[in-house]
Amino acid sequence: MSQMTLDKPLSVSEFVTIVKTHLQTAVGQVAVQGEISGYRIAKDKLVFFELKDKKSRVLCFMMKYQLQTAIEDGMEVKVTGYPSLFQNAGRFHIRVQQVEPVGEGALQRAFELLKKKLLNEGLFAEERKRPLPRFPSKIGLVTSPDAAAYTDVQRILDNRWGGLDIVLTPVGVQGQVATSQIVGAIQYQNQVVKPSVIILTRGGGSLEDLQAFNSEEVARAVFSSQIPIVSGIGHERDITIADLVADVRASTPSNSAERVVPDRREILFEVNTLIKRSEDILQDQLRDHHEQINESVRRIEHVFRDRIQRFRELRNSFQKHFWLYRQKLDYYNKDIIQQSDRLTANLQTNIKQSFDKLTHLRNLLKSLNPERVLARGYTMTTSSNGKIIRSSDDVAINDNITTKLAHGQLDSKITKKK
Repeated sequence: MSQMTLDKPLSVSEFVTIVKTHLQTAVGQVAVQGEISGYRIAKDKLVFFELKDKKSRVLCFMMKYQLQTAIEDGMEVKVTGYPSLFQNAGRFHIRVQQVEPVGEGALQRAFELLKKKLLNEGLFAEERKRPLPRFPSKIGLVTSPDAAAYTDVQRILDNRWGGLDIVLTPVGVQGQVATSQIVGAIQYQNQVVKPSVIILTRGGGSLEDLQAFNSEEVARAVFSSQIPIVSGIGHERDITIADLVADVRASTPSNSAERVVPDRREILFEVNTLIKRSEDILQDQLRDHHEQINESVRRIEHVFRDRIQRFRELRNSFQKHFWLYRQKLDYYNKDIIQQSDRLTANLQTNIKQSFDKLTHLRNLLKSLNPERVLARGYTMTTSSNGKIIRSSDDVAINDNITTKLAHGQLDSKITKKK
């Protein structure tokens, strides 16, 4: 490469690319510790700051989404990344992959900054936190299987309730890999295991030991969980960001198990108490109902005695009136029969008289029937409009006339009148 450079000059872009590649391959990933200076975010996605000590300083650059720890000027941090050059400006910098506060003061300051940020975003709001199921059948557990917290939670869950389906997703609980493992475990519990509740727990430790539970990544994973999460991290005095976001914060790992399931002895006591209370209430109600029933029976007996007496009086009155009714009915029946006989006789007489009169009229009608006259040899002549002709004046020459005989008819035309 040096020979090629001497023979033919490199362009600036080629030179910067060669040096950039050499730095990344020859030096590789580095961890550098120093104090933050000039911290800023450009275009809401590019993070710039300088890392300095008493003698030197170096520019640092990273993407905003990679910054999982809240930082500010003056904070002592350790950055992990690769030495590099900006292609356009050719400036040396560290391409940062991860930022970790160093020392209790820096860790505490990062904790306070992240806490303030998430508080303003509403991740700690009590109104969004969900109640835990009273009797969960499946419990998700996110912790290290090697930690004492794991055995404590298992023991207390079995002692308090028993018969539970406990699904462990093992994770590291401190160090660089812990954050991503915890985030992945919460997502796995939500998407695959789907328990009634998730316990996120580990034992106590320093602020540095608990750093994974104070990361923004874990906080947002807890916030995004569709399943209620109980956080039992450290001792009672230890409060992490994950505790503040979780639906329920337990003071210790053991307390997280106690918050998730009830004590069977307490439930049994509650059941027995409810049974005793129900029996007492039932006895009181039976006693009250017994008195009410007796009083109702007495009232019914009194009412029915009066009604039976009234019924007897009504029955006697009915029998008396019914006898009178039968007497009147017999009288009216005899009268109806007599009147019916009279009506029948009168009707027969009227019918005979009407029949005789009808016969007389029929004979009279027959004698006056023109057909009878025709039968004796007479005819009946009508004009074209059906009017009977009685005189020669009723027709004119060329009029059509019809002559009806006893048998048949004759159609004629007037040719002469006399």
